[in-house]
Amino acid sequence: MNSRERVIAALEHREADRVPFDLGSTYVTGITRNAYARLAEYLGDDVGEIELCDVVQQLAVAKESVLKKLEVDVRGIVPRIVRKNPSLERAEGGTRFTDEWAVTWNRPGGGLYFDIAASPFSGEISERDIDGFAWPDASDPALFAGLEKRAKEYYERGYAIILENICAGVFEMCCRVRGAEQFYIDLAMNPSLACRLMDKFVELKIEYYKTAAEVLGEYVQLVREVDDMAGQEALLVSPGMYRELVKPRHKQLFEAQKKYFPEPFYVFFHSDGAICDIIPDFLEIGVDVLNPVQLTAKGMDAAKLKSEFGKDLAFWGGGVDTQNVLPGGTPEQVKANVTERIEQLAPGGGFVFATVHNVQDDVPVENLAAMIEAFRAARAY
Repeated sequence: MNSRERVIAALEHREADRVPFDLGSTYVTGITRNAYARLAEYLGDDVGEIELCDVVQQLAVAKESVLKKLEVDVRGIVPRIVRKNPSLERAEGGTRFTDEWAVTWNRPGGGLYFDIAASPFSGEISERDIDGFAWPDASDPALFAGLEKRAKEYYERGYAIILENICAGVFEMCCRVRGAEQFYIDLAMNPSLACRLMDKFVELKIEYYKTAAEVLGEYVQLVREVDDMAGQEALLVSPGMYRELVKPRHKQLFEAQKKYFPEPFYVFFHSDGAICDIIPDFLEIGVDVLNPVQLTAKGMDAAKLKSEFGKDLAFWGGGVDTQNVLPGGTPEQVKANVTERIEQLAPGGGFVFATVHNVQDDVPVENLAAMIEAFRAARAY
């Protein structure tokens, strides 16, 4: 059984030879630069110059030699978007750049990550402003330059392949270009404007899917779609507002993915936080795979999620507590946490082992080693 067969078996809710493993394939299953350097050194690999796949989150491109040593089953394909390789400039003691959406990102001096410093649609705008904006071309061939060859190589070597998106989710992108506070106000006070902005991102994403499928469709099994709809304790909008305003747009995206990408293809949806109340909605609109499975958020109990949704929903993530145990626990606590998560989520298939979101910079390499050791000890069916 090769890696792709292993992943497909898991997503089809069948027990393979072992639980599949993902690290580094997407912007939400990755590892930051310094954590990666420590891990590569621990594995006896030459660290060398570290390429980044996402400057904002400082996510490393893991070398193929590292991925092979870790027996990672998934490979990621990242389009040539600005945040992969932006033109940085010095500003106010830090570093900044502006992306293709006219959002300005800033990293303060001594900082690691970039935060949003300016948004193009802040303040008073109209639907005419949205329509007249210089939107990027989501079908630009430059986005896919060189990716077909790489995807073909990964496919021929038997890996499962996930394609990164052109941008974050429709809800999250509206928060970025409008400003989060203002977009929440729009949803409540001016929903027609909010919906027009979301619809623009839906339009661009579908255009991206269509072009990506033409170039890469025969190799790709998943596309990372995303919208963080919750925080640690609760949803970011009411269930009613989600169902009325956001859910129909998500449905359009997932239907378009299924339309353009050939089978076997699975709808992968990343949504952080306490999302338990709207997981049935995700299933209703076609989600096959849920990530990151933030089990430390309210109501996100692993055994409960597996019992209630495990027949229909595959879990990609949830493999270890990355908020508390992985960065702050002992190696033995990490091992115990990993073993428990596998015991809860792996039976019957429907589980791809991955951390809950990205491995952050403060994770000790001893704990990463413990995670890998425990996973290998418990992964066999």
